[in-house]
Amino acid sequence: MASPRGRGLVGLFAEDVLKQVKHDLINGTSISKTFYWRIGSYYNWGEPWYGGFKESMQQYRIDNQGLFDRNYMPHMLGWYLLTDKTTLPEMEWMLARAAGYSAGFAMVARPPALRANALTPVLLDAIREWEAARTSGAFDSAQRERLKDPKNEFHLERTAPGAWTVAQYLVSPLFVRTKVERQPGEPTQTTWDVSQPWGEQRLQFRLSLAGKTATAKNFRLQIDRTVEVVIPVELQGGESLGCDGSTTIRVYDAGGRPKTTFTLAALPPMVAQGAHTVTLDSDFGGDEPPRIEVQFKGLGKEEAIRARR
Repeated sequence: MASPRGRGLVGLFAEDVLKQVKHDLINGTSISKTFYWRIGSYYNWGEPWYGGFKESMQQYRIDNQGLFDRNYMPHMLGWYLLTDKTTLPEMEWMLARAAGYSAGFAMVARPPALRANALTPVLLDAIREWEAARTSGAFDSAQRERLKDPKNEFHLERTAPGAWTVAQYLVSPLFVRTKVERQPGEPTQTTWDVSQPWGEQRLQFRLSLAGKTATAKNFRLQIDRTVEVVIPVELQGGESLGCDGSTTIRVYDAGGRPKTTFTLAALPPMVAQGAHTVTLDSDFGGDEPPRIEVQFKGLGKEEAIRARR
């Protein structure tokens, strides 16, 4: 029903409640109509149902921050969903955006998901420490600008009360593998020269399969023609998998939502700083020409930060 107070009678109802309440009231909302704008305490819009932390309405959430700046409103990033498959890199990706924009957020965290996710204590600790650093003014203006960029990923560690280190993940260029017709007996792998600028760390990477109808499976990644990581899973077009340096390979659907996991037989190899020869082999299928994209990453230099208020 149309109303001069915005969205039907919602604005009128909210105004009536606020007039009758005799104590301080925080009126959080996702309604951004003109009338409601003057009675809302903060606006928190962004739904978590359409993809993972990075994919579900993310650009809309970022665009809203400029709106809040121009109207002197508290920054909010919207709603996020903690599932039984949520990982620390996903959580820290969102927490870094919150720190960059000095923004709050809402988290859907249902007891069954919390009990089913083995990382729940780690995830809750990460929320506590990132929020403590953010609200205490620990990040300087230059760090906050880097934290705003959704292409950047970070890791935060508490070192003492009111003190932390934050390190940005460095990423390699994108490496591509496509299907090439070979002669019988000719090697089928794709070979890349990879330069690693960060210090020695366990292998970490993200592998994505572009397209809609392509398929790829049985990935075999070899470092310097010695150590091989074998991942016998199948990806459909648009899906991806990630290796975070542990034995758990996480597979994501085309919307970025966790799909399944695979456990490696051993930890990924330690990879030293410098130049390396990396080969990737796989089996292709589907009607569409396949294209595999791989990006390697590792933690850069730690930066010490302290609470400033």
